Amino acid sequence: MDRGGASEIGMVRQLATLNRIARIAIQDLALRPMLQRIVDTLYEEFEWEFLACASVDLGSGSLLCEAVRSSVDTDIAVGYSRPLGSGIVGECAQRGRTLDLDDARIHPGVIDTLHGTRAELCVPVIHDGVVLAVLNAESRQVGAFRGQRGLLETVADQIAGVIRAAQLLDELQRSNAQLRDAYAQVEQLSRTDVLTGLPNRRCFDLWLGQALDQSAQNAQPVSLLMIDVDRFKAYNDGYGHPAGDACLRQVADLCAYLLAGTPAQLARYGGEEFSVILPDTDRMAAAAVAERLRAAITVRGLEHRFVADGRVTISVGVAVSRRMPPMSAQALIALADAALYEAKHSGRNRVRVAGA
Repeated sequence: MDRGGASEIGMVRQLATLNRIARIAIQDLALRPMLQRIVDTLYEEFEWEFLACASVDLGSGSLLCEAVRSSVDTDIAVGYSRPLGSGIVGECAQRGRTLDLDDARIHPGVIDTLHGTRAELCVPVIHDGVVLAVLNAESRQVGAFRGQRGLLETVADQIAGVIRAAQLLDELQRSNAQLRDAYAQVEQLSRTDVLTGLPNRRCFDLWLGQALDQSAQNAQPVSLLMIDVDRFKAYNDGYGHPAGDACLRQVADLCAYLLAGTPAQLARYGGEEFSVILPDTDRMAAAAVAERLRAAITVRGLEHRFVADGRVTISVGVAVSRRMPPMSAQALIALADAALYEAKHSGRNRVRVAGA
C-alpha cells in the first residue's frame, strides 16, 4: 500500500475515534467515568503505553488524576495528586499550551513516573481561556507520538465544553447536597428543645397526629402521659433559673434513659411539662410506664429544700384513646391533662389514669 493510502486510512481511523469520543462525551456528565471512557478509547485505538487525564484545581494549586490507562508500570493512579507547575503536566497546565517532547530525557522538568520515560505529549484542555485539565501521553520509546499531537489537541478541544459542563453539574450537586444537609439540620433544630435536647412541642404534635392516624387504621390504642415537675415554681424561685434549667435537664435525661429502646416517644411539652406517646399501649401498660417514671424520679433524690419532703418529684396523668369514634389529638391531650390535674390536686408525686 502506498503512503497516500496509508495516510487516508489513518485519517479515517482518527475521524472514527473522534466520533466515538464525541458520543462518549454526551452520554452523561459524570466527570470521572466520562474521562475514563475517553482515555480508554484513545489508549485502545492507538495502543499507547500510557495515557492519563488530570484535572486542574486552581483553588488548591494542584493536579488530580481523573483517568489513566497504562501497559507498563507507573506511579500514576486515579486520585494521584501533584502540585500545579510540577513536571511536564504541571508546566502544560500553567502555560496553557501543548508540550510535545520527542525525547523527554533532555528536558529537565520531566518526572519519570514510567521509570524509563522517553517521550511525552501533554495537551491542555481549555475552556474560555481557563485550563480545565491536561491530556498526558507517555512512552518508553523516543518519538512515540510523532504525528499524534493534532489528534490529541482535537480531542482536547472536543471535550473542553463537556468537561466544564460536568464540573458545573458536580458543583451544583455538591451545593444541593450542602443545602439539603443544612435544611435537614434546620429542620432538626426546629423540632428540638434547646434546653433539654428532647423533641419539642412541634414534634410532639406531629407524632401524636401520626400515632392517632395509625391507631385508627390498625384499631390499636394510643396512650398519652402528661408529666409535670411538682412545685417547680418554688424550685425556680428558690434556687434561681440556671438551677431550674439544670433540674429540667436531669428529669429529661432520666426519663429518656428509662424509655430508651422502647416505642415510647418522649418530648418536652412546655415549661416544666413533658409528654410521652405510647403507641399500641393499653391503660394498664401505660399506667405501669408512668409509675416507673414517677418512682425513678423520686428515688433519684434530686434536692428540693423548698418543699416538705425535700426532693424533686413528678405527677403524671395518663389517658388512652378510644377506638370508635376515633379520638382527636386535642381530646386525648385534654383527658391526660385532666388526669394530671387530679394527680397534682390529690397530693402530687402520683399517677392518675383518666377514666380509671
